[in-house]
Amino acid sequence: MLNILSAIFGPHRAVSIYAFVKTKGLAIAGGLGLIVIAVGLLVLNDDGKHEHDAFMTVDVLTATPINGDLKNGVIASVRLPDGTATSITATEAPIAQSVGTSACIEKRVYVESGEPRYRFKLPRYCEAS
Repeated sequence: MLNILSAIFGPHRAVSIYAFVKTKGLAIAGGLGLIVIAVGLLVLNDDGKHEHDAFMTVDVLTATPINGDLKNGVIASVRLPDGTATSITATEAPIAQSVGTSACIEKRVYVESGEPRYRFKLPRYCEAS
């Protein structure tokens, strides 16, 4: 590498460039790599817009209070109407305390990907529909 740098920049400058690359090159390459990854994530990420699809009452398979107290929230596995099971987390105390053998969930669909997402809601939302 030193021979190539010496042919391009001259012998004295080649040694300085070589020493700089050896000591600071990895840090600079890492910083540039992080910048490229961050910009890529920003550009390629969708905007996260979603649309409300439905409120549903579903059966709760298991429910575990976060840190042993429902005031902190609940992590629950539920059976969806299509027969599949999914895990949903709620960190708001009123919603977590409403999760029993059944629960009210909201189905949201992301606009770009069409992927459904679910979240717990208060029972009054399911009673109204």
